[in-house]
Amino acid sequence: MPAPLVGRKFGVNVIPVPDRNVCHGIHVLGISGSSRQQPGMSKSERLLTRALEQFQNYGCTTNLIRLKDLTIHDCEGNYSENPSFCTYPCQSSMKYNDDQMQEIYDAVLACDILILATPIRWNNHSALIQKFVERMNAIENQQSWFGNRMITGKVAGLIVIGHVDGVQHVAGNLLNFFSWLGFHTPEIAIASWVGENDEDTTRDWAQIETNRYTREDLENLVASSLRLSCALKGHAAEKNDSR
Repeated sequence: MPAPLVGRKFGVNVIPVPDRNVCHGIHVLGISGSSRQQPGMSKSERLLTRALEQFQNYGCTTNLIRLKDLTIHDCEGNYSENPSFCTYPCQSSMKYNDDQMQEIYDAVLACDILILATPIRWNNHSALIQKFVERMNAIENQQSWFGNRMITGKVAGLIVIGHVDGVQHVAGNLLNFFSWLGFHTPEIAIASWVGENDEDTTRDWAQIETNRYTREDLENLVASSLRLSCALKGHAAEKNDSR
């Protein structure tokens, strides 16, 4: 007789954290794609901040970027005219004096782990995240067209928060994006929460705070990202030693 379908079991899949001494020096970048005006208003950003605090507890250095706070011009589709026109530095970064996308490029290239946080907007990631994705094409195209891989040995994970519409659709799109860029994804790459069908968002944070599965997923996202990043850095050191 098969076991009853009672849902996911809490505490079964707990990822051990590597030694803190190994984690020391790993740089973690958090990018918030919420359009909420002030820090702390966004639930996805709160969870991102909590994740960064956990990384700090393991000896990592962290940096938080709120896309809302930066001036980022739209991708103007230079690739569509000719792939060789999609360059790094990005044409828009050089064209517009107020464009701040280079700050994001620099932060992404400097990090070991990138955690991207987004609310769900009509079954998709936020418009700010989409703008980030499109402008990152200047990085991806360096490999596909010019043979210059700029993303190596880096780990990426997601925090996705929504109501009614689906986490998996958003995560699938963004993990595909990270894969094309050259990021590695850990065994637990997503921490998420989805609200009830009544769509009463005023109760969301209280429910997120008491949701054991979201808390466990966040802890596992941090731990598995660290394990993979440490493994990749160790492999890189082995390759360097063998030369």
